[in-house]
Amino acid sequence: MRLAVVIPHRKRSDLLALAQASAGDLPVLVEDDRAGPGRGFAATANAGLARAQAQGFDRVLLLNDDAQLLPGCVEALLAVDAELVGPLLLDPSGRVESAGLRFSERSGRLKQVVEVPAQVQEVDALSGACLLMPARARFDLAFRHGMEDVDLCRRVRRHGGRVVLQPDARCLHVGGATVNRRSREATREALRGHLRLLQGRPLQQGLALGYALGQVLREGGPLERLLGLAEAIRS
Repeated sequence: MRLAVVIPHRKRSDLLALAQASAGDLPVLVEDDRAGPGRGFAATANAGLARAQAQGFDRVLLLNDDAQLLPGCVEALLAVDAELVGPLLLDPSGRVESAGLRFSERSGRLKQVVEVPAQVQEVDALSGACLLMPARARFDLAFRHGMEDVDLCRRVRRHGGRVVLQPDARCLHVGGATVNRRSREATREALRGHLRLLQGRPLQQGLALGYALGQVLREGGPLERLLGLAEAIRS
């Protein structure tokens, strides 16, 4: 098995250097989002996956440019036999940011899990911030920058593959350094992706809009995030 680290890069060169260093001796392929106009995460990640596959790598550790692999992370991920494997994502304070995601097919609700399981556990979805995956896998380009990881996980599970959280693997994630989570763009793309996940299910789409609006209001804006929601609805 040949493994490469693929880092979709967009903005912060200082964080990129840390992400690259955290990969140790593993080969690293950096794919620049700015290589094409408005590519977005899904297209940039796919370009990196294609490069890795063309170079003979059969597995890829996809890593955000604002993430850093902590010691033992790669080894712990590789110890799990599953199509998609992810680590615990920790914020800079050391708190758990994500231990996988829950996705309700009934309500369309998506929620980050922060409770750490005692052992390897199958989950509904994993974050693309750090994800061990086959080099042949691809994200759906209809998801520009938001929910493409959830969509991939759903497709894998639908075809009988396993999506697994490895709690012994840890990855630091600055979060929002590539695209500010409270920006108009991030708000627009998150809702746009969520609505696409629920395509053909108007009731669940309405609930998704309510979840997004509630989040913006709870977080106190800024006001331009409401414009982002409106743009997502129109698109």
